[in-house]
Amino acid sequence: MDRAAWDFLISAAGRDLLAGLAAADLSENNLLPLLTRLRRDLPAEIAGAALTLARLRGRAAEKFSQAGSMFFTTDALEQSSGEEIAGWSARRFVGWDRIADLGCGIGGDTLALAAVPGASVIGLDRDALRLNMARANLSAYDRAADWIQADLRDPLPLALRQISAAFFDPARRDSGQRVYSVRGYLPPLDVIDSWPFEALGVKLSPGVDLDELRPYTDTGAGIEFVSRDGELKEALLWRGAFGFRGRWASRLGPDGSGETLIPLDLAAPPLSEPRAYLYEPDPAVIRAGLLSELAARLNLPMYRLDETIAYLTADTAVMSPWARCWPVWDWMPFNLKRLRARLESLGVGELTVKKRGSPIQPDDLLRQLKWRGSGRPAVVVLTQVAGRHSALVCGIPSPGI
Repeated sequence: MDRAAWDFLISAAGRDLLAGLAAADLSENNLLPLLTRLRRDLPAEIAGAALTLARLRGRAAEKFSQAGSMFFTTDALEQSSGEEIAGWSARRFVGWDRIADLGCGIGGDTLALAAVPGASVIGLDRDALRLNMARANLSAYDRAADWIQADLRDPLPLALRQISAAFFDPARRDSGQRVYSVRGYLPPLDVIDSWPFEALGVKLSPGVDLDELRPYTDTGAGIEFVSRDGELKEALLWRGAFGFRGRWASRLGPDGSGETLIPLDLAAPPLSEPRAYLYEPDPAVIRAGLLSELAARLNLPMYRLDETIAYLTADTAVMSPWARCWPVWDWMPFNLKRLRARLESLGVGELTVKKRGSPIQPDDLLRQLKWRGSGRPAVVVLTQVAGRHSALVCGIPSPGI
């Protein structure tokens, strides 16, 4: 989007156009006819920008309650946290009266920080267009911040020197591709080494290499992994006054409420063959390595199937948002013929395949089985049991489990 397109879209005429597009058919099949009609009255760049923004607003509705009045770019929307996750991070800043949002982009986290009671916020980004979008996006929520255009690879602006608490969101995409190494972020993570903030939070890729964070975790920083509705969303590095020991696992529900597991220095669950139930912990628990803490939270004797696999097993089923649970009907070292025969004897119909630590892809196993059974649904879990490639035949969890 260039400056001319932005100036039009932010105008009254542009907002009217976007309101009309919100009610239009924006499906793939209708894009070309719609774009052709728009180009009859508008320059090609403006028509394309309007159509792109209208579609992005539709996608953003999953993240932002006011998406229909907001402004986005594709990369900025993909990298931005939704309201619930941004609000969860912002809770750490309660009590700080001045906050900097560094690499604020379109303002997703600035929105949450600006809602911290009694706090004033400065948003900083090197991209003028994204700063304009951030300003408009905060206006959609009747919130406000001050803004600075600057490059974080340069020394911090003087206006930030008196601010003690900051949130940093480095760019984790390059040409549309995710960047996983903190050395490839823009700017690289080590830019924080010279920053004077008393308290600092940094948004990271959920799959971040923990070894790359050792210079920070060895000196008091903590890592928080955050999931929402069973999907790992982001990792956060908390430093200085925000620091803590080890790794936390936080889980958010659909309404944005959440809870956190913290390390308790418990012994690892003992090893066991599969018992009556198989548990798959929330992905934040897995990334934080808090299997023992999960067992303590569930108040349940739990066991690991393998030293390298995050599945757990137990004799009892417990309903919990922290883990999914399947009844185990049978298990065996993996053998295709034996597995097919057992599925037949169990009267299995619809079949789902899951894997963790298996070289076989679920679709490949379904093709090899050529399964055409009729009967009750089942789940085959391909994993390791005490170092042996194994298959567990599980049922579907009953309501309430």
